[in-house]
Amino acid sequence: MTAEEVNYIISHYSDLLNLNEKRALKHHRSSLKLQDMPDGEIRRQLYLRNNWLTDDPEILNYLSEGYVQFIITTAENVLKNHPGKMFFNRCKICGKLARTPLANQCRFCGHDWH
Repeated sequence: MTAEEVNYIISHYSDLLNLNEKRALKHHRSSLKLQDMPDGEIRRQLYLRNNWLTDDPEILNYLSEGYVQFIITTAENVLKNHPGKMFFNRCKICGKLARTPLANQCRFCGHDWH
């Protein structure tokens, strides 16, 4: 699976992630927002209270090998567990992946299938 396909799955089919994968993804994204904030610890406590961050070891274990490995593993799980619910929208001319599942024009070669 290519990096582009992994990002496509995470971006457009995140509803197919299991609950723990969703929580790990939310934790990672929230952590990024907190990185350079001057009042980081106050916000961190707020994020924990609102379940945007977690201290659950099971959820944090998903991210233990890093974010890149997490999204690769998660995308593979989605592909394995929901093969009929996903659609890789590829251009019929160049074969490259369209920007979204509903796109009707190739961003690479310009082919239009409206």
